[in-house]
Amino acid sequence: MAKNLSGDLTVASANRLVDGIVVFLDDAGQWTPRLERAAVARDKRAGEILLERARVEAFGVIDPFLVAVSEDDDGRIEPISLREKIRASGLTFDAIAAEAVRYA
Repeated sequence: MAKNLSGDLTVASANRLVDGIVVFLDDAGQWTPRLERAAVARDKRAGEILLERARVEAFGVIDPFLVAVSEDDDGRIEPISLREKIRASGLTFDAIAAEAVRYA
């Protein structure tokens, strides 16, 4: 059974400036492209703190923001919104990058 359908759990996300890849802030304050390594805020106040931390660690990324996630019984997290599922999967970026390379 999925938890957090209301969006109480959040992770900090941004795009890396060098290549536009979607990244997530981990517990060590590093930006990682792996959602499963993201630091998870488990309530609204923790989310506010995580966002502030993401803004402080924003060197090399642009416009950090919070993404609502759900967590299954095995501890796997997944974005709630379709938009964020697409961003986390990287599918559209890969398609755009492939087209850019093809026409370069």
